[in-house]
Amino acid sequence: MTLCDVGNSRMHFFDNGKIFHLSHAEGIERYKEKALFFICVNDEVRRTIEASAPRWIDLSGRHLLNTQYRGLGVDREAACLGIWDGVVIDAGSAVTVDVMEEGRHLGGWIWPGIRAMLDAYRAVSPKLMFDLNPHVDLEKLPMKTRDAISFAILAPIKRVTERFAKGKRIVVTGGDAPIVAPLLPEAEIDETVIFKGMKLMLKEEEC
Repeated sequence: MTLCDVGNSRMHFFDNGKIFHLSHAEGIERYKEKALFFICVNDEVRRTIEASAPRWIDLSGRHLLNTQYRGLGVDREAACLGIWDGVVIDAGSAVTVDVMEEGRHLGGWIWPGIRAMLDAYRAVSPKLMFDLNPHVDLEKLPMKTRDAISFAILAPIKRVTERFAKGKRIVVTGGDAPIVAPLLPEAEIDETVIFKGMKLMLKEEEC
């Protein structure tokens, strides 16, 4: 079984137990002749898939999650199904956080991705063009601009997540998981959590 999570910036494939991250064009070219199941949050890429990879089967319309949240992206839904109970953070082009309790989605929130936040600072002024300091001390007031920006980005992720996690299991996925997970000492990185949810979609729908 091959699964594909189509994000806004890249495609993520689960193929024979291995995970591959490819650009949209690379992913479609590599797998266009293969039958696989996918979810997609990018309508433009979905149209390209429909035209170029007719054997791909879209699971995006299969909503199995017990939630009252309106407008939940299918990638977030799959991640929630993949953990069942706990907090799941997808740190990619956006940073999404969702809280699950015994199969029920309690809610969640969205920040811009770390790269997007850094770009926002750079758009304000060239003097704010800094790379992230992932090791900034979040227990002390920053005393230089790079640390001030890094603090402003990372401290809310840590503090707000801790506020709602309340001792729950925390799972982090996405390209910036190595930056976000260390903010929460109890967190674990799991690149497969969305694919676990997709497998449940397939099982429940008897595909």
